[in-house]
Amino acid sequence: MKIKEISKGQVVLYKNRIEVKLKNETVWLSQKQMSELFDTERSVITKHVRNIFKTKELGEKSNVQKMHIANSDKPVKIYNLDIIISVGYRINSIRGTQFRIWATNVLKQHLIEGYTINEKRLQSDKHKYNELQKAIKLMGNLVAFEGIADETKGLVKVITEYSRALDILDDYDHERLSAPKGTKRSKFELTYDEAKNIIELMKKKFKDSSLVGQEKDNSFKSSIGVIYQTFDGKDLYPTVEEKAAYLLYFVTKNHSFVDGNKRIAAALFICFLQKNAILLHKDGSKRIDDNALVALTLMIAASKSSEKDMMIKVILNLLA
Repeated sequence: MKIKEISKGQVVLYKNRIEVKLKNETVWLSQKQMSELFDTERSVITKHVRNIFKTKELGEKSNVQKMHIANSDKPVKIYNLDIIISVGYRINSIRGTQFRIWATNVLKQHLIEGYTINEKRLQSDKHKYNELQKAIKLMGNLVAFEGIADETKGLVKVITEYSRALDILDDYDHERLSAPKGTKRSKFELTYDEAKNIIELMKKKFKDSSLVGQEKDNSFKSSIGVIYQTFDGKDLYPTVEEKAAYLLYFVTKNHSFVDGNKRIAAALFICFLQKNAILLHKDGSKRIDDNALVALTLMIAASKSSEKDMMIKVILNLLA
């Protein structure tokens, strides 16, 4: 799909020419134009638009306007680009598929060019940064739609998660990253014996060698004990999230095993969260997904000891 001459009020899509209205830095189409764009019945467009408003994915007031056109007794409703994109990801037609391929390629190109991850460049142009954040939020809503290819869902999900990362990295760069409030009441206390049991279960599942989990010294037992340290009768790490973050950090950094240090740290981390009933959000999604867990563990392993506090804050913010 190609887009041309948008500055002149025309957009060329799929070799068809559709006249569009440009206003408030966005594109506006009527339902009739969307039906032409996606090569489907207008009733289908009406149904999808109604569902978008019904589920409150987007608000009608800020995304719909009325326009007077020639030879019409009453004004016609027109819909902005947010609505057009949302409808496009719902349409089951060849044009709808072409649209999704185009949209996905555009987002992919943003990543390749570093547009979505080059936060410093974006901050130099605040308008672009804010517009990107709005687009990312919208794309995140599309993941749940049926009929979208898994690879498209995966890409959209990755891009959406970059939005949270952008904010955290910005706070990190400006040294304003703070530790959010956590869960005070603990449902599970990790002991050394329980930790060893988790490691053995992990080894059986992945058919690891005997070197995995073989302790080199007493540092692993120390890593478990340190998260429950107290001072003057009070926990040094009072929340479940803090204990989990320090567990991941210490087990990764202490390198207590002959082999499997990072995998063991990650396994203990997620088991600790799960047994304390904070591994998942209320909707069943993971607080930290697989890719983020891998990235966190590798980042901790490569970090300097002087960066410990900042690493902990990053973990806590992602958990929040």
